[in-house]
Amino acid sequence: MEMKSEDELVEEVLSGDHRSFELLLQPYRQGLLSMAYRMTGNLEEAKEVCQDALIKVYRHLSRFKKGRSFKSWIYKITVNSAYDSMRKKKKYEDLLESQKKVGLSAGHDPEKQLLNTEIKAKIETCLQGLSPKEKATFLLRDGEGFSIQEASEILKCSSISIRTHLSRARKKIREQFEKINFADTKEVRR
Repeated sequence: MEMKSEDELVEEVLSGDHRSFELLLQPYRQGLLSMAYRMTGNLEEAKEVCQDALIKVYRHLSRFKKGRSFKSWIYKITVNSAYDSMRKKKKYEDLLESQKKVGLSAGHDPEKQLLNTEIKAKIETCLQGLSPKEKATFLLRDGEGFSIQEASEILKCSSISIRTHLSRARKKIREQFEKINFADTKEVRR
C-alpha cells in the first residue's frame, strides 16, 4: 500500500473521508500531547488542550494551504490552544486566590502530586520561570526540534525574536536548574 501525502489526505478529509483524518494526525499525536503537557504542566489539561486543538484542526482544515508544512500548522494551533488554556487557568487561579482571602479553601490536587517525580518537578520549576513566549519557543525549538524559521511561523514572530526568546529561556532554565541543584546539595550536607 502506498503512503499518501499530507496534501492528499487533507483533500480526502475535505471530500468527506473521515478515516483519512486519523491517518493525517497519527504521526503527530504523541508529539502534540507532549508539547501540550510541557506547556501546561498537567496531563489532564494537556489532553484537553490537544482535544481542543484537534477539533480546531478539523473545523478549519479547509484553511490549510496546500504545499505548506502540516506539522507546523497543527503545532501552531496546539500552542495557541495551550495559551488559551493557560489564560483560563490563570483566571481560575486568581479566582481561587481571591476565595482563599475570603476564607474558602482551594484544596489540594493529589493527581498532580502523583505525577511529580523529583526530576519532573525540577524541570517543571525551571519551565515555570519562563514567560509563555519563552516557554513555547523553548519547547518548539529544543523540545520538538522545529527550526528557527518553523518556530517563527508557528508563533507568528520574526526569527530574531525567536532567537532572543530562546536565548533568554535557555539562560533562565540554566540559572534556575543550578539554583535547584545547589539547594539540593546544601540539604544533603546538613
